[in-house]
Amino acid sequence: MLTATQVPYTGPYGLPTGTNKSKGPTCEALKRALSRMGAPSLPWTDFDAHYNQRLEAAFDWFDPGGRNGYAKGRWEKIRGARIPAGRPNAGDYALDLYSRKLIQDEAGVMADSDDEGVFFGFITEFMRAAIRNEANWHYSQTRPFALDINPSANLVRSDCSAFGVQAADYARRKAGLMAQAQDPSKQGWSGYGNTDLFEDDWPKIGSPFRVGDAAHFHSERHVIWCIKPGTIATAEWASNGREAAPELVTLGSYSRFPAEYMFTVRPEYLP
Repeated sequence: MLTATQVPYTGPYGLPTGTNKSKGPTCEALKRALSRMGAPSLPWTDFDAHYNQRLEAAFDWFDPGGRNGYAKGRWEKIRGARIPAGRPNAGDYALDLYSRKLIQDEAGVMADSDDEGVFFGFITEFMRAAIRNEANWHYSQTRPFALDINPSANLVRSDCSAFGVQAADYARRKAGLMAQAQDPSKQGWSGYGNTDLFEDDWPKIGSPFRVGDAAHFHSERHVIWCIKPGTIATAEWASNGREAAPELVTLGSYSRFPAEYMFTVRPEYLP
């Protein structure tokens, strides 16, 4: 079952004729989950954020006899729900990563687990140390790039995409999660990988942003890494795309945003 951190309780929700709230990101997440399971009233589409009759009918299909609306009983059941055999992605949790992001964003959660919270703390530690040590970092696209590096060392060579992998490698070592952590470039910690091999191959997300999110840009396929959670206006990012870097940026003041902005993805560091 998905934990209460992965899927925090954001209810109660109900139809607009009742007293509970009837609009919010959780409703979109629930519609996605129940549609993935095969609810007849919710064929797959771009779902909205309203608790409506179609969502209520889907819950009645999923939980016949349950109390109307979305309260703690149905919250517990949907956390354990998996896609049935014969459907796409059978066996997966009905609440996929994007659905969980919607619910977590509504609840203000910034990590899926305690381990992830610690891991993200070390990503921030690494990148802030690198920014302070900018004079000793030198831009290089050499592959394979080095791992197990000290961000405060006297000589470090890296580029924008290597920077994220090196930070994640530092985090897995410091957090004691060597076996659990996944290379954000999907290259098995080999020192290879780039923005399009495959740091962009993760679920696309929007604001609010979390530590570890990767924002991609058209110009030379640049990528920057979130080190302080927040919105477009408040999140902080680390960029290592030139010799005069690593550097701290915000999207609101960044020269490449919005003209060159493509999308932001959320790597699954601890699957």
